[in-house]
Amino acid sequence: MRAPILVLAIVAGLASEWVAYGWEQPGRWIPDLLTGLVLVGAGLYARKAPGTLLIATGFAWFAGNLDPALWYWHRGPLIHLLLMFPGWRPTTRVGWAAVGTGYVAAAVQPVWNTDLAAVALVSALLVAGGTRRATIAFALAVYGGAASRLVFPAGEVAFPAALGYQAVLCGIAITLAWTLRRPGHEAVTDQVIELARPGSLRTALAETLGDPGLRVGFWRDGGYLDERGVLIALPAGDRATTFIGDDGEPFAVIVHDRAVLTGTSMIEAVGTAARLTAVNDALQAEVRAQAAELAASRRRLMVAADEERRHLAERLQEGPVRRLTGLLDTLKPGRAAEHLVSTLQELDDLAHGLHPRELSGGLSSALAALAARSPVPVRLNASPEPLPADIEAAVYFVCAEALANVAKHANASTVSITLARHGAKLSVIVHDDGVGGADPSQGSGLRGLSDRVETFGGRLSVDSAPGNGTRLVAEIPLSGEPR
Repeated sequence: MRAPILVLAIVAGLASEWVAYGWEQPGRWIPDLLTGLVLVGAGLYARKAPGTLLIATGFAWFAGNLDPALWYWHRGPLIHLLLMFPGWRPTTRVGWAAVGTGYVAAAVQPVWNTDLAAVALVSALLVAGGTRRATIAFALAVYGGAASRLVFPAGEVAFPAALGYQAVLCGIAITLAWTLRRPGHEAVTDQVIELARPGSLRTALAETLGDPGLRVGFWRDGGYLDERGVLIALPAGDRATTFIGDDGEPFAVIVHDRAVLTGTSMIEAVGTAARLTAVNDALQAEVRAQAAELAASRRRLMVAADEERRHLAERLQEGPVRRLTGLLDTLKPGRAAEHLVSTLQELDDLAHGLHPRELSGGLSSALAALAARSPVPVRLNASPEPLPADIEAAVYFVCAEALANVAKHANASTVSITLARHGAKLSVIVHDDGVGGADPSQGSGLRGLSDRVETFGGRLSVDSAPGNGTRLVAEIPLSGEPR
């Protein structure tokens, strides 16, 4: 991809120089062309995200030859680069505001055309951008241009000042590109902090230092182990070893090309990045452990609640229901017997709601009984494959609540229940042809089901466009029994 961009830059640069100068002033258009090409070439050499800003600066430089209103466009991405280097993305509101101000100033020509405003802008850039050499060089170039116009208002030194500015831009581009490819202390630290994610320090360092074979090991049990737990053997030949200590104790080792990790400051930067990543990994592991324990606790509580509901349903059946059934056998037909039958039915419904007896025979038979009781015809497509008891209970309650909602609100003529296993995940789909328009946020039934499904690490979703029926999907990982 770099070759087409370079060719495009050459073509665009020649075209813009012809528009601005023709071919009669080689002393003007050749330095101008070289400046734009150096900016683009340095960006292509850098290859990282900041290199893209250098490329943008080069093309914006050529755009300035097409119209005087575009003269300062290149300073937008250039200031962005100087502010954020060696990264490119602002991480604070102040950073976004500073970058945005740079682009606005570049687009509004009178800002940079006014020496007082230009000096104020680069002074603010020095404050925001620290003391990086590239920022200072750019500021000095702007200060020098403003001073020359003040001392020589007739423009006698305009051309030498322009050549000086072009030389500064080329120097900035080459310096930044080289820093990105062979970073020093600041670049290594910032790049690794930006790139590193838990477990990826080796990848981040390899990319930042340009050494694909780089390895990182941390001291564990008397040796240095890499991210896979493999013992790192100390190398020989063109590979070098850099040890990183922590308060005099062994901490980490970097195995790398001899040419990429040189100088005390660079080693200190890598050590800082390694320690930050190690701390981050430890914190992430602690958070994951706490999250896993919380999920396990939620699941244990749910299983305990279901078990208690089952015991309560059994006690209800074996106690009051059995005694009332015996009493019913002694009553003569009449209003008392009818009331007792109604009461028994209510108790049976209550016991069934606490814990369906059909689940003792497996999920398939329980869903078949549920479908048979539904006032809306149900097409059932469920495998008889047994599942853990807590997952079977969750699936049953999802289907029961969905069918209850269909009967109450959907005005449907048919509903389907489909259970499908995809690897280690079970999907439950309940789909009706009713009026749709269901709102999952209303009512506690679906919220309770969503909590139950999420207890297993699953997800519950509802698609219910008006007029297109309702489609409820529960996806549950089959991770075995609760811990």
